[in-house]
Amino acid sequence: MTQRRTGLGGVALGGAGVLLAASTAVWPTKIVAVRVPEVGDFTKGYEQLIWSWGREVVYTSDGVLLDAFSGPNPVPRLVLLVVVLVLAAAGLVVRIVVDGRRGELAAAVGTALALATVAASVVLRLSVDDRSIGLQPGLVVVTTTFGWLEVVSVVLLAAALAAFVVPVLLPRVADSVTGTVGGVAGRLRQRRALVEPTPPLVATLMEPGPIGSGRAPTVGFSDAPSAAGADGGADGGAPPPTEPEG
Repeated sequence: MTQRRTGLGGVALGGAGVLLAASTAVWPTKIVAVRVPEVGDFTKGYEQLIWSWGREVVYTSDGVLLDAFSGPNPVPRLVLLVVVLVLAAAGLVVRIVVDGRRGELAAAVGTALALATVAASVVLRLSVDDRSIGLQPGLVVVTTTFGWLEVVSVVLLAAALAAFVVPVLLPRVADSVTGTVGGVAGRLRQRRALVEPTPPLVATLMEPGPIGSGRAPTVGFSDAPSAAGADGGADGGAPPPTEPEG
C-alpha cells in the first residue's frame, strides 16, 4: 500500500513536470536583447528569441523580423522533445493502469528520458553566456517565464524518478521516509483537531409545563435541542401529576 501511494505521488510529480516541459515547445526560454545599439547600427537594437529546442528568431526594436538571420534546422530537436514527452506521459499512464514491475519500469524509463532531455536543455542554456560572444554595449540576457518553468520541470521530474526508483533499490530508506512523513501528517492533524473551536452555547427559552403544574418558563444556556421539540413534552416524557385520593 505504501509503495503504491509513493508511485501515485511520483505519477503526479512526473505529470506536472511533463506539462511544464511541454510549454517550452511553444514559447521561448531566453531572450537576448540589445537595448542601446552602437552608433550607426541600422537595426536600432534587436531582440533574439531562443527556444529550448534550438529555434531562434530575431526582431528589431521596432518589431520588424530580420529575415537575414539563419541557423541550424531545429525541427529534429523539436520532434525529439515531443516524442520524449509523449513517451514519458505514456509511461505514467501505464504506471496507473498496470501494477507491479511492468508499470514501475515503464514510468521510470519514460521519466528518465524526459529528465535527461529537459535537463540537457537547461544546462546548455545556463552554461552559455551570450554576453561573452560579443562586446556590444547594452546587451541584456533575459530568462523568460517558460525558461524558469523548464527549471521547475527538471526538479519535478527528478523527484518523480526518485519516487519510482528508491522504493525498488532502497526499500528501507523509502519506508523510513514514508513513516516520517506519515508521522508529521498525523501530528498536524492532531494539532488541528485540538485547536478546533467548540460549538457556542445557545440561549433557549424552555417550554412551560402543563396547565396547573405551576411551572414557569425558564431561560438558560444549552447546547442540546429542547426536549419539547423531541417528544412533545416539556419534562422529557415524565407522567403528568395525579390528584390525591379522597
